[in-house]
Amino acid sequence: MRSLLIGLFLMSLTCMAQDGHHGPRLGLGMATQSVGGLFQNTNDLLLAPILGWYIEAPVHPQVSIMPELLWMTKGAVVRNQTQGVHSRSALHYLEIPVNVKISTDAAPDGMYLLIGPSFGMFVSGRYQSWLYGDKTDDNKYTLSSDEQRFQFSGVVGLGMEGPRTAFDVRAQTSLTPFDAYTNVQNVVYSLTFGYRLSMVKKVKAAEED
Repeated sequence: MRSLLIGLFLMSLTCMAQDGHHGPRLGLGMATQSVGGLFQNTNDLLLAPILGWYIEAPVHPQVSIMPELLWMTKGAVVRNQTQGVHSRSALHYLEIPVNVKISTDAAPDGMYLLIGPSFGMFVSGRYQSWLYGDKTDDNKYTLSSDEQRFQFSGVVGLGMEGPRTAFDVRAQTSLTPFDAYTNVQNVVYSLTFGYRLSMVKKVKAAEED
């Protein structure tokens, strides 16, 4: 059922983006957890790849709606040098950002801003811990009764694009808590690269046939 919904979602967005672009998106995510929002994390960063696909649908010469389907890792790394403890919580999410992309110039390509909501669903995770360098735990992560499977987040970003490629930096924080009891928020800073495939050529080819 989940695969069917995702397929229908992407098909509908493809229809919206007939005058826009689509393509793969790859990146590096730097995840942490906070009880105060962006840039207020107390844990270390967890590095993990970001993989997915995006669709860009223009609604104005300088404004586009850009939904994405991403595989993203959230969580954090915690180190206590005094006690010799080191732990790593890797939480894998299926993430659907729906960003508004605003170009800073009416001319094609150049700098752009991103802002929008993101909807995430926890899929799987792993918890690992070490004591003075010796691994003590390596278990599948199981959500507690206070931890939420679904999350609503906010995304802001800044990027540059050319005729075929786009690169941006983003910051994302959950607006609904991951842990309702401690009010922990999942935060991800990321660098992403997108390859731009035009939808226009495909539409014209279909019309000629």
